[in-house]
Amino acid sequence: MATATVPGQLASAKGSSGWPIWGHDAAVATLQQAIRRSRVRHAYLIAGPEGVGKTTFALAFAQALCCQEPPAPGLMCSVCLACRKIGRGVHPDVQTFSLARQAALAEKSGGKNTSLTIETVRDICSTVALRPMESSWRVVIVDDGETLQDIAQEALLKTLEEPPPFVVLLLLSDDLELLLPTIRSRCQTVDLRSVRTAAVVESLLAAGIGRERAEEIAALSGGRPGWAHRAAADRKVLQRRMEAVDRAFSWIAGSGYDRLVTAVRLGDTFSKRRPETFTDLETLLGVWRDALLLHADQPHYLTYRGDAERLNELARDWTMNDLHRAVCSVQTCIGHLEANVRPRLALEAMVLEWPTSPPPGRP
Repeated sequence: MATATVPGQLASAKGSSGWPIWGHDAAVATLQQAIRRSRVRHAYLIAGPEGVGKTTFALAFAQALCCQEPPAPGLMCSVCLACRKIGRGVHPDVQTFSLARQAALAEKSGGKNTSLTIETVRDICSTVALRPMESSWRVVIVDDGETLQDIAQEALLKTLEEPPPFVVLLLLSDDLELLLPTIRSRCQTVDLRSVRTAAVVESLLAAGIGRERAEEIAALSGGRPGWAHRAAADRKVLQRRMEAVDRAFSWIAGSGYDRLVTAVRLGDTFSKRRPETFTDLETLLGVWRDALLLHADQPHYLTYRGDAERLNELARDWTMNDLHRAVCSVQTCIGHLEANVRPRLALEAMVLEWPTSPPPGRP
């Protein structure tokens, strides 16, 4: 049976950029040019939605920096000892700090482990001070950067201001707005956006996934290769996505009162469940958009093809204007939440724009 690339490891197959990255060619080209011109910055902020492939991108950059036999500047051979060690996560000069690592080191503390602490930042600063052992560079990857406590971000500033010349720090973040302006200003931002579905399919095929399954997962990925590879390796990831789809359908099918109750509940818990709320809203947007596509007789572009029957229920009884207004309301709500509008107000305004439920004509 073909298996997907394990998260945190790199496939040997490469995309058109020469890195094992698909759909982010412009971002790859920026870093390749920096290596070729010997203008590698001391700190990069790799930003993008959860599951877009930030960790894989960071590890590929580390390979390009540390490769012992690069076929050309900015590329990696993927077969030398350094490349293989980085791919397995055991290179002594490439360290990753994350919530998972923090939890493993503090397993007995009993804390919630929802944010990177100042103790973790102190470990990062100590690691940065060490000279590389096997490479010309020491690459420090800080995942889950959006969870850094304010005091931890302030402690990281000194390292960002006066880094050793052999260090490249890669800060990965799902949400730039949660990082202090002083942190953002000291890093070069590399923005990873959602990619074309075809690029996700290509990456899954390169990892050994059959075409039919690759196309099914890619359609659900929302243009996020990292999520797609996790879903291919772990069916529970797909199951959680389908549970989110069920929640979206239930929300849409509810009465006006039930819709508002759901909006209020999500608004009141937004600060504690920010990533989960955005995930639910993106899923909700996909459902409304699919209903609109079906109404426009464009079934080939559906995201949730397995739910065509339920989508037909929405598309059949509401007008094109109804569905378009609902799509726009979710997009507006996401924008408002990213701009720090009061969550309850943004979510309530969204559902009030939806067409009446149940749709006219339904018994």
